[in-house]
Amino acid sequence: MKKQMKMKTIILLLHLLQIILNVANFTMAEPIYSEIFRCKKDSGTYQPNSLYKTNLESALKGLPALTSKSIGVKPNQVTAVALCAGYLNPQDCKSCVDKTIPLLLQKCPNQKGAAAWRMKCMVKYGEYAVNNYDVWFVANEVSGTKTKDVVGLQNALSSLGETLLLGLYKEQPTGYGFNNQRYGSQTLYMVMQCTGDILPNDCTKCLHHISGEIKRCCSGAIAAAILTPNCYMRYAHSDFRVL
Repeated sequence: MKKQMKMKTIILLLHLLQIILNVANFTMAEPIYSEIFRCKKDSGTYQPNSLYKTNLESALKGLPALTSKSIGVKPNQVTAVALCAGYLNPQDCKSCVDKTIPLLLQKCPNQKGAAAWRMKCMVKYGEYAVNNYDVWFVANEVSGTKTKDVVGLQNALSSLGETLLLGLYKEQPTGYGFNNQRYGSQTLYMVMQCTGDILPNDCTKCLHHISGEIKRCCSGAIAAAILTPNCYMRYAHSDFRVL
């Protein structure tokens, strides 16, 4: 009798250990991209001592989240935009943006258009006016770890994505949406957000576009992010707001 009890206890402990390891694997395998940048090659270049550079520095200075700043007139007009994840507090937002601006200028020197992403913020600039919708790049970061429940994940992604899109369309057409959903023994977390310089209809268009990208690039991946100059979405199996 005692041997049977010991055996049951050992089996139970092994099951618990397996669950802990599975959770740990899901958490450690989240995509952690430190920085992503894109230079808009077809935008042309500016000279080091030009009026464009002066306007660019002015536009980038003091950028707040979800706000665009436009300086000058064509051909030296510069619009700069900062976007912070909607769950960030103002201090963390400013810190992220302050770290991203030098990256942008270092990686895309003398370029008249560029965008740079960190984990929780993005900065972009270009020679365009406000309300410019131009998905000139789509970048994805995908976890190499795959789930065993591919169908369950796909269904949860579709359901959660539709919920967020509907909420953004009804309540905050250009803004931020976050939610989570249980499927099986897992919880899926997702965020969608648009930059503040595009129109509501363009925000919806952009989010629909990257929702399609998720299906193409990320089948079965336990975590992924799709990034564009106008919007982004990210999903994971841990609450990335607290990471």
